[in-house]
Amino acid sequence: MDTTEDQDETAQPPATVKSVSATILDEFFDTLEQEEGFGEIASRLRKVVLKDGVFADPSLRAALFPDAS
Repeated sequence: MDTTEDQDETAQPPATVKSVSATILDEFFDTLEQEEGFGEIASRLRKVVLKDGVFADPSLRAALFPDAS
């Protein structure tokens, strides 16, 4: 019974796979960043939505309107 192959497979970290929604949102933010005047907003939204995973209204408003608080 050779279990070396099984041990090698479990020693490797699992592959990171993006969800379909994350891929679509990432493409949306890439396109938005290329539009004039939306570069900073797109990067703030990308951080809030994709990196932080926050979809709460106050966080999104702060990303869209940073001077309004």
